[in-house]
Amino acid sequence: MSTNVYFIRHGETYFNCFARLQGWSDTPLTEKGKADAEHIGKVLSSLKIDYLFSSDLKRAIDTAKILIAQNHKTDITVPVQKELFREVFYGSFEGHSNEEGAIWGSHLAGKRFRRIGELVNEFGVEKSHDLLREADPAHLAEGSEQLNHRVQKALDFLKSLPDGKNVVVASHGSIIQYIASFVDGHKTYGNLDNGAMMQLVISNGQFKVKEYNKTTL
Repeated sequence: MSTNVYFIRHGETYFNCFARLQGWSDTPLTEKGKADAEHIGKVLSSLKIDYLFSSDLKRAIDTAKILIAQNHKTDITVPVQKELFREVFYGSFEGHSNEEGAIWGSHLAGKRFRRIGELVNEFGVEKSHDLLREADPAHLAEGSEQLNHRVQKALDFLKSLPDGKNVVVASHGSIIQYIASFVDGHKTYGNLDNGAMMQLVISNGQFKVKEYNKTTL
């Protein structure tokens, strides 16, 4: 028997609009962001949700609440907040432009990229976050050592849930991207769109990425 886990990236926020690294910082959902959450909620409305989790950041919590309001097959009204599903921490780069983080991170590798997505495409998620941690003047940005530990704990938690359930997790683009790579042999995945989902299937204790960056079932 398999368990399906639907990771949802939160709706668009103001920092998303401004192409800023959000990480553990938080800005509200835009009107489009609320619509993103409503849309994915309608997509999942035919699903009986057995467990609903979110990151402990407000943009993910708000997305989960909007999503669940579209579903009439569950008695769940609010998500259970889990720090494990929080976004990647960008240290001193929090609130700075995506471009600034990418330039400093790629400079250490003898390259020059203008988007962190380009950094990931070149080096993969683990090395990319290690470069950002090294480039961070405070060296507080989460690198692969910290992220691997956190992601493993998150996966162990999901594996501990009863089999055959439908689980929804409202989370964030970079951590979902990292989880996908972690369970799929370090394959490089792109970032998710706001309001898009990754579907993980857990079967016999093993994880498989079934869908990625989807807005339909």
